[in-house]
Amino acid sequence: MSTIIMGPILRFRGLKEDYWFTSALVVIKGEATPPELQLVVEGKPLQYEDKATLLKTMGDCYVWRLEWSVLQTNEEQPIDYSISGRTFRYIVPERDNILRLSYASCFGFHSSKDAKKIKEKNAMWEVLWNMHQEKSFHLMLMGGDQVYADPMWDVVDPLKEWSGKPEKQRVKAPFTKRMQQLVEQFYFDLYCQRWSDPVPASVMGQIPAVMMWDDHDIFDGWGSYPPEQQQCEVFKGIYKVAREHFRIFQLQAKDDTDFGKSTLFGQTSYTHAYRIGNIAILTLDLRSERTQKTVMSPETWGQVYDWMNAEFVEKANTNSPAQSPCKHLLVMSSLPVVYFNLNMIEVAFRLLPGQQELEDDLKDQWLSQTHQGERLRLIHRLLKFSKESGCRVTILSGDVHIAALGYIQSQRDSAVFDEANVINQLISSAIVNIPPPSIILYMMEKILGDKIEEIDRDITARMLKFPGTAQRFIGARNWLALTLDEQDRLWAEWHVEGEEAPYTKVVHPVGALTS
Repeated sequence: MSTIIMGPILRFRGLKEDYWFTSALVVIKGEATPPELQLVVEGKPLQYEDKATLLKTMGDCYVWRLEWSVLQTNEEQPIDYSISGRTFRYIVPERDNILRLSYASCFGFHSSKDAKKIKEKNAMWEVLWNMHQEKSFHLMLMGGDQVYADPMWDVVDPLKEWSGKPEKQRVKAPFTKRMQQLVEQFYFDLYCQRWSDPVPASVMGQIPAVMMWDDHDIFDGWGSYPPEQQQCEVFKGIYKVAREHFRIFQLQAKDDTDFGKSTLFGQTSYTHAYRIGNIAILTLDLRSERTQKTVMSPETWGQVYDWMNAEFVEKANTNSPAQSPCKHLLVMSSLPVVYFNLNMIEVAFRLLPGQQELEDDLKDQWLSQTHQGERLRLIHRLLKFSKESGCRVTILSGDVHIAALGYIQSQRDSAVFDEANVINQLISSAIVNIPPPSIILYMMEKILGDKIEEIDRDITARMLKFPGTAQRFIGARNWLALTLDEQDRLWAEWHVEGEEAPYTKVVHPVGALTS
């Protein structure tokens, strides 16, 4: 007798020749037999190729991926799928038309102490779920920290003992077999427990997801530690286990090449992209190749830019954006590309040096001194891409536990259409984790709110006030709804805890405001 202990978790596996590819992950306890899948469209059984892949075994638990595809039509299609007798529903969008997305990040807490500060930890999940019942989302973009592995240091005894040793002993210590066994069990249990919460589980079982990890999916600050720590055996051992569980649970991939119909970039990176009608989604992996000096490798960046050129620029007619092969490129960057230089915040708040958590956060941002060159190249390439392809670029970010709106503007190069010289950055964080203290938000607004960053000659960045408000930062839990309408406008709506109406920003396609 088998029992489903976690799932189903839906994942979007891409679009090809009008076929919408989807998979469902379930964790079964008991027999090593794949669960039975049935699909129904408009009351009729859907024939599909039977694909069940065993992704992992842990004791008497088995992680299965079930996958299928549905041909898009000129109308939305509600798809009822049943796994072992339990029925769920998701929506396949109509071909080349309106697409509704949600975006969220930071799905947990750093510690049990933080968790106790929130009465209803899944309150914003409930808002998302209720909205989905009214007007279904086709995809859910999950921008990092889908789980928080930080308690590992307190609950895995060999790691707790290792943490108490002097640094010279820690960097030379082996990653023992006992450590590996307990760390593997920790990550496996973490995903099964966190993703079994009723409301998040309901959402993830009915909206196919596109996920990318950030540091807490590994542990706080991963990639921003000194080289001797980053390369020590214990850190490398933990990372290997965390990477495997991210690949299995979040990407639903058997190995590092098992990415369905998406485009995968790099040899060691999980950066990948999707093309869905008039929208493309580029998910940047800012952790797999990260060091204190590098965010992503030159090889991965090169493959990303080659894809952008081949897929969009070479097919573009920049004098006629209406003929552009893509209207919007959504770039998922877990860390905000546009934000404040946190060194300025450190000075403003007169923070004492030597606070490890703060130091990690400072080194972890795009505006860290060692990452600014890589960030500058990214911004230049995105502006160049928008100009040459006629495709509007928007960055989606999380991490910082506030809602905010960043704005990059170039006056350096002439472009036929003004929208190609502007990149909006939509920050939505956190859907579960706690917001910063109100005093910090006040100081950010008053001291740094009107700062304009000179990124390069005639290229600036700043934080905008939300339309119709005097606020640049919203210090409450939130998530983001994104809707592409019939006129190819992207409607961004921040749903904020305690607010009746969303905060709204409209992103027009290139050429929409010139006529």
